[in-house]
Amino acid sequence: MAINKTVLGLAFIFISLVTAVYPLFLLPVLIIAACLFIIDIPLSRITYFLFYVILISAILGPYLSVPGLSGLFLFRIAILLHFFLFLFEKKDLAQFALLKLPLAGFALWILYAVITLIWSQDPQLSVRAIYFQLESFYIIFLCIYYVRKVSDIKKMLLWIMPPFILSIGVGCYEMMSGNHLWYSGLSENGYPDFRPTGLLTNTNDFSSYLSIYFPAFIYLLLQKKTWVRTFIALSSAAVLFFLVVATESRTGLIAFLITIVLIIIKLYTKQIALFLFFIGTCVVSISLLVMKLFQTQEFSYFVGKQTSTDQRLLIYETALNVAKESHFLGVGMGVVPKYIFEALYGTVNISANITQTMSAHNFWLAQLADIGVLGLACFLIFFVWLLHQAVKLFFTEKGLLAGLPLCIIIAFIAISIGSSSIFEMRVVWLGIGLALAIVHLNLKKKEGDL
Repeated sequence: MAINKTVLGLAFIFISLVTAVYPLFLLPVLIIAACLFIIDIPLSRITYFLFYVILISAILGPYLSVPGLSGLFLFRIAILLHFFLFLFEKKDLAQFALLKLPLAGFALWILYAVITLIWSQDPQLSVRAIYFQLESFYIIFLCIYYVRKVSDIKKMLLWIMPPFILSIGVGCYEMMSGNHLWYSGLSENGYPDFRPTGLLTNTNDFSSYLSIYFPAFIYLLLQKKTWVRTFIALSSAAVLFFLVVATESRTGLIAFLITIVLIIIKLYTKQIALFLFFIGTCVVSISLLVMKLFQTQEFSYFVGKQTSTDQRLLIYETALNVAKESHFLGVGMGVVPKYIFEALYGTVNISANITQTMSAHNFWLAQLADIGVLGLACFLIFFVWLLHQAVKLFFTEKGLLAGLPLCIIIAFIAISIGSSSIFEMRVVWLGIGLALAIVHLNLKKKEGDL
């Protein structure tokens, strides 16, 4: 189709002028342009491409948002567009036969959360939380659907790694300069803060994010074991160790160290593994000793978080009391942060401009208080099945790929008792989707379908 250059130029000038005043005008223009571009492309190819757009945008989040509208970013547009187009695509759902139990558990978890809307103490918070549940389920579903062989895993990781490396670079910049990107939760402090957050919003999330995807980075890097690649791997481990320490996240540090141990076990013989454990223990011990001698901020934070610990205990006690008072039926999905905020700050003299919610900082306790024993049991069906398969895969199959699911689950456990925003962390559910996809490939291999 021929396009008049003059008309195109005038249209470009008009769009530039209008979007400078009304940024949302850009959205329908992009949709129309995209429709004209893809009109002759098969639907399956479009949805396949959108899957990789979702991978990238899930990590970059609001940094790919519409100007002036941080809540409307590419990920949400891409996932909704994919869902709409996927409804009209010819689907192959037979491949999910081996995953009926975990997916049923996840679906029942969402269904029970919807049922709690009947007695929810704050329907608005519940609807928001249920949206994130549905979003998480769809991410996991897509990972399984589009990963059908090992080469698909590698391709998926190749798309995920550039944002991961970029996030490490941003974290190093933050650690050295004390400055942060505009969507970081530390950017509003008004003073230099040397704790890194990368492309995420807070330090706990960033440390757990590093623990989830570092094993995948090592897996890709050591496809060929050369001295150069091994040196890069060791250097990367050292950089990430100092980044995690700088986040001052205790659960993140424990998860990262356990992940390193699991990687070494899967990559090397017993003799080499023991040698690396010795070297690693020495490096960690010397680093902690130096931090103690110089009384660095990180060391003081790790050993002197009494105020933070006391606050966490109060939060946990409040969540448990909410669960008891609801007779373990729950107060509604996503509502417990409201109760915790009231327990910490009261209900009077509270500014109407602030969000009157406070995370439980413990996914399991929050679920118990939100949706009770039955709702938590549904999620445990999914989680325990995946944990069992990951442990089994780790000990029965060789290679680092077989160890990735367990590494991811270890990081998930750390996040679940440390992060304040696990529901909204698309990178976490993307990691869970990756773990489930690898487990699924192994099950298909045993069934002779791979």
